[in-house]
Amino acid sequence: MSEENQIVGEVMTPCFATEDEFEKGYQNSKFYVDSDYLKAYREHLIALSHVANIAKSYILNNWQKIEDWSDLEITLKHGLTGDLGEYYTYSPNTRLQSSDSAFSKIMQEIDDNNQKKHNPIIKVSDVVLDPTDGDFSITVNDTPYWWISDQAVILIADHIEKTLNSTN
Repeated sequence: MSEENQIVGEVMTPCFATEDEFEKGYQNSKFYVDSDYLKAYREHLIALSHVANIAKSYILNNWQKIEDWSDLEITLKHGLTGDLGEYYTYSPNTRLQSSDSAFSKIMQEIDDNNQKKHNPIIKVSDVVLDPTDGDFSITVNDTPYWWISDQAVILIADHIEKTLNSTN
């Protein structure tokens, strides 16, 4: 599990038979632009940054309400040292069948690898937002991660939101 692969954007791009269909297909998108492409692209990048910064405030205000973090699967990178922490909770694959088929062997190998990655989040003990520059840090299982990425921030905020909504 790598940090870059945790938030998936467009998995499959639309496929069109002709250039005309291609153009018309994207004209129906809510993100369609017909000029100022560089400006539109920059605005979307800025919007991503703003969403992440808003999520930092959300985490800061809500992280202590979460008692169980074990369902959060995330890779955190310490912004100063580059050290990575991969957090994953292993659940046995109950659909595995014992057989000698190649497929069963592959599935068992995947399950074995997942078991080796078992490293759940037991606790989050500190969250720090530096309002002067937006740097965001978190301490997980007594390991500090300074200046975590916006993707990690979004995943944490999403986990908090889903957890809180499931209890209401």
